[in-house]
Amino acid sequence: MYWVIILSFFSLLIFMMMASNPNNKLITNKNTKRHLLDLLTAYVGGFLFVVTVRLFESGAPDSSFDLFYDVLNGRFWRIGRDNFEDFIFAFIITYIIVFIRNQYKKT
Repeated sequence: MYWVIILSFFSLLIFMMMASNPNNKLITNKNTKRHLLDLLTAYVGGFLFVVTVRLFESGAPDSSFDLFYDVLNGRFWRIGRDNFEDFIFAFIITYIIVFIRNQYKKT
């Protein structure tokens, strides 16, 4: 599941980088560009939330924070495990916050 999240994030990022070139007409609608940028923001928000949660959980005296073991290890990204659930929760909350902010800016 970890690889699905990472590959979809990087494919969306590469697509947005290609579409941002002035001569490209991949995305002609501004609303589509805005929604894709909102998705990228939600991905980053979800990942940063997972890192923050694991960082605070390792504050016990007998444990230490290891980025590879605590966050990037694929074993913790299976459905029903901590990292995946935290990522989905933060992804949805971040997307809702960005959506509400965009609706507020429209008025």
